[in-house]
Amino acid sequence: MKIKGFFDERYKPPAPFIKAIVESQKLKIRKIVYFHIDTGASLTIILDKDVKYLGINVNTLRKAGRQIGGIGGFINTYQIEDAKLLFITENQKIIEEKLVLHVGIHDPTKLSSEEKEMIMRIPSLLGRDIIHRFKLAYNKPKNEIYLEKT
Repeated sequence: MKIKGFFDERYKPPAPFIKAIVESQKLKIRKIVYFHIDTGASLTIILDKDVKYLGINVNTLRKAGRQIGGIGGFINTYQIEDAKLLFITENQKIIEEKLVLHVGIHDPTKLSSEEKEMIMRIPSLLGRDIIHRFKLAYNKPKNEIYLEKT
């Protein structure tokens, strides 16, 4: 069953994305998030922009055992223990993936106003912890990207 993604042409070169419903009973969240498919990310993580969109108060979450680093340095990381990602297949079936979802936020006191603006444009990442559960097909010349449960 294929879960179709899309290439976001606002990025140069276009970036692969996929839509999922993020669900947490504990946090009373059930909203759509667009994840950048990132084979370089070991973990799936909700970042600043989507933390705000989802209304997550990180003070209610357990701090992760380590900070996560990437471009821009290290960020404070928290965990949503009861998270699920719900993917809708091309034939309208739902594939549910349970995970400990990471939540990362940058320290705004250490950022200039330009950096804050840039941080709020960084998308959440679908990492290898979820990608490895699927076959990933990536064919930009045919404008095709999808995950498939095999």
